Amino acid sequence: MEIVSPGTRRIDRFAKPGEYAAAGIPYYWRIEQDPVHVCAYRIGDGVGPGGERQYELVTDGADVIELTEPFAMKLPIAEIRP
Repeated sequence: MEIVSPGTRRIDRFAKPGEYAAAGIPYYWRIEQDPVHVCAYRIGDGVGPGGERQYELVTDGADVIELTEPFAMKLPIAEIRP
């Protein structure tokens, strides 16, 4: 899980997901602030131009997200307060 910070926005959105995917971390969430928004990813079958594994978006939302993996959950994003 990565919470995007104003000072490290570019690193949080672009560099870190690549590092996590290269390490084989199967699921990755990115939490944006102002307003709160969650993007949930899973490692995909596709590879980037350098042969690196990449994440694929499973769901994203600012109200409610529902996931079936790695376990079933319904998360009320709109109720999260920074």
